[in-house]
Amino acid sequence: MEKSIESIWKQGFLNNDALVAPKVNDLYNRKSIHLIERFKKMFQMNIWGIIIGAVILFVGSYLIGALIAGSILFIMLIYIAYTAYFELKTLEGIDKGQSSYFFLKSFKDWIDQSIDRYGKMYRVVYPLLLLTFYFGIWMSDVFAGMRELVAERTTDLIFGFHTYTTLVIIVVAILMSVFSKRIHKEDVGALYGGIMKKLEDALAEMEELRDQHSI
Repeated sequence: MEKSIESIWKQGFLNNDALVAPKVNDLYNRKSIHLIERFKKMFQMNIWGIIIGAVILFVGSYLIGALIAGSILFIMLIYIAYTAYFELKTLEGIDKGQSSYFFLKSFKDWIDQSIDRYGKMYRVVYPLLLLTFYFGIWMSDVFAGMRELVAERTTDLIFGFHTYTTLVIIVVAILMSVFSKRIHKEDVGALYGGIMKKLEDALAEMEELRDQHSI
């Protein structure tokens, strides 16, 4: 045979315009699309998880007498879900008519750009979430007795908050702002690590094949 089955498979896998093994080429294009569809489904579930979490948090804040803090957290979480929804919409812009390689490459670029954009947004969001949660919980009805007890036993208070605890929370909030991109990247890895690993493996294999076969 002039071409081995392996070489036919490789050429078809990489080149959408290949004249050889069109069925094999179509199969791997479908697999590439399937990979993105799985990601989109998980992303949508994550958006709904944020919305449901926001509602539960809002209701919980009302029940413990921290409605102001709960309202702020609710608005912030809904905003995150809102931006995530439109971020997902941009994924629809990837041309599905490309070869498997360029299709997945575009997907990888979208993920990298998304992580960068959200990392910048979370410089503000992460510390605000932490500070709002801390101040809201401390000033809630549930902690009324604790506030009185602390006030009786120590003078280390600032605006009614325990000074050293508040300083620790503020320092942590600052660190979360500084390392927001790293934290968000870890979050993405925890949620979508399996899909991203398959994506990276597929691209690495295709990069190697591209060195051997022209596209």
